Amino acid sequence: MNKRSSWEIQKAVVTSLFLRELKTRFGKQKFGYFWAIVEPAAIIVVFWVMFGFSMRKSTTGIDFPMFLMTGMVPFQLFSKIVNRSMVSFQANRGLFNYRQVKPIDTIIARVLVECLVYFIVFNIFILIGFLLGFNARVDNILGLLFIMIELIFFSSGFGLICAAIGHFSETFIKVIGLIMRPLFFCSGIYFTVEIVPEQFRSLLLINPLLHFLEKIRSVYFESFYSPYASDTYILLWTVSLTIISLWLYTKLQNKIIAS
Repeated sequence: MNKRSSWEIQKAVVTSLFLRELKTRFGKQKFGYFWAIVEPAAIIVVFWVMFGFSMRKSTTGIDFPMFLMTGMVPFQLFSKIVNRSMVSFQANRGLFNYRQVKPIDTIIARVLVECLVYFIVFNIFILIGFLLGFNARVDNILGLLFIMIELIFFSSGFGLICAAIGHFSETFIKVIGLIMRPLFFCSGIYFTVEIVPEQFRSLLLINPLLHFLEKIRSVYFESFYSPYASDTYILLWTVSLTIISLWLYTKLQNKIIAS
């Protein structure tokens, strides 16, 4: 018999975990996939109602629902990856008795599930935008793909750090949950950096998610340009979180399995 390589074993494990996550998350719920679309859609509608249905255009001249969508879906992707990664080790603890299953495999599987779900959600919203008569055309598809991949690595790195630390501290998980709430309101989901008063602008720009959303809109909409979104800042955060998370995981892997 031919022995499988480590890569082949990990690929098989991640594939099995991926299918298991899909079944666990959606298979036991009636209309489970439907709720994945309803959640971000409901928030978009609420904000649209708050600002008035008469407000068809945002301050940048972009259809306001599409402006909200390009902020809400990426933020939800980030939030879901972090939250589901953070409890991944506890939820799959029993699987670590099998030496083929590594703790990081459970996070990779959950990240892939979220990427699949929000890829579908994003495209559904684009289609709905076209049907409602909004300008939903993507100006730079390759640019959008690249920045979304960066966002996935950024979110995964942050999620892995939260999972490694949160596995040993429930308080840390609660703190991250509290941090997520103000992040929702200061990440540019329903506003642009341009309209923020100058004295607060530099403070808000510390938040890398604000850079991500500004950049996503810059490549999505032809008429949108943000001089404040820094590719260097985004890349620095992404690379740093990826390196730190992998280093931390290698240091704690045996303790996570043993616990």
